[in-house]
Amino acid sequence: MRLKDEHPELFRQLHRTRNAGVDLDSTTASSHEMLWWRCPVGHEWRETPLQRRSHATWKQGDLHACLYCVAPGCLVYSCGHRRFRRSESTFRVLAHPCDKCEITEHAQLILDALDDSAAAAVRILDESPHYAQFCGKSADTVEWWDEIFPLVEAYFVRMVSVYAAIATVEHRPTLSEPTSSLLGACMLRILDALPQDCREEMHSAVPEDAGQFHSTYLPGRHTAELGWALKKLGFDIVDTPLQDDIERRVQFCEQQRFSATGELPPVNLADRHYPAFIHLPRDRERGSLSELQGFRPKQLPSRTTALRVRLDESSPADTGDPLGRTHVGYSPDLTPQELWERGRGVWKFRADHVAASTIVLMVHDKTIVLVASITGLTLHRGGLAILGEPLTDHPLLGKPDPLHTPNPLAYGVINF
Repeated sequence: MRLKDEHPELFRQLHRTRNAGVDLDSTTASSHEMLWWRCPVGHEWRETPLQRRSHATWKQGDLHACLYCVAPGCLVYSCGHRRFRRSESTFRVLAHPCDKCEITEHAQLILDALDDSAAAAVRILDESPHYAQFCGKSADTVEWWDEIFPLVEAYFVRMVSVYAAIATVEHRPTLSEPTSSLLGACMLRILDALPQDCREEMHSAVPEDAGQFHSTYLPGRHTAELGWALKKLGFDIVDTPLQDDIERRVQFCEQQRFSATGELPPVNLADRHYPAFIHLPRDRERGSLSELQGFRPKQLPSRTTALRVRLDESSPADTGDPLGRTHVGYSPDLTPQELWERGRGVWKFRADHVAASTIVLMVHDKTIVLVASITGLTLHRGGLAILGEPLTDHPLLGKPDPLHTPNPLAYGVINF
């Protein structure tokens, strides 16, 4: 039933100006559309007709009660949604939307950025040796590759462009996954949909660090609600239809390679929400310029590969020390250069670990007492010594040992 017929007094409280463009006369009493209301006192707020006519506890029996006049203990978000808490005795109006609406708004910005990101996705494919190798291998292995290639390329553009759009909207300086990992994830999905007899050979063209897409949304550090919001807004990124698409296409190619007129039949991708391959700029606000309360620009952690040596208390060096030292170990009165000479060798590190590392950490009592660069190594009987210079202003100085293990030597990747 229409709201104006069932609750005429509530219908008169609908805000005519703020609800411009909405057919209020046709609005039903059970509608979930968020509308603006104005009480006789002058308060304005957003609420659905279903909520407005409900006999909520906070109304205390008055169906026409105003949320702002009663001011029950709750949080009211800018989107109109509210949250009641038993422990909340204060009526608070917040300037930002609820998490669910913000996720939906965030997803809309991602879709708005697709025009730009689709072009970026095509550039990634054009410049990627992984993509070229995969397509070259496919042309030699998959019997119907020429016919199914438009579908495969559309899938690549679709998935990579959505991921590039997410990176743009979230202000990431680069993709949070390596290109080989991202494209490799697409390749693995495509292999799963190809005929069984060509999968094994095609695996040789997939990068070793190929990542897997999550079951319902793209790889990365995003909540499941983001995938839900994209789907709700008309961009279904659930990947399960890919296999059906390719299987139907292969079956069609096996039965009828050409149409009755001798032409290659077109591939219909209209229902898959694939972005256009051609960049079509639009005159609208860029998603990358928008700031959302829950999606601030992300500060990606600094990651580096390091060696760690644990120094004992200062003690005399062995006779015939290969580095000509008289003492080894830690002493608080040493200069950085003196401590470096005592701690840079000789150690039984693997040479490849030294070559892969950019810094060496010297630790005493679980605390970093010196950080030094690594510029090379010298080999000695019983181990190797590291060449480099102390980094006296490094931010890790004085911090706890990030590679703490019982072993006095360690190698790994650290964040700081």
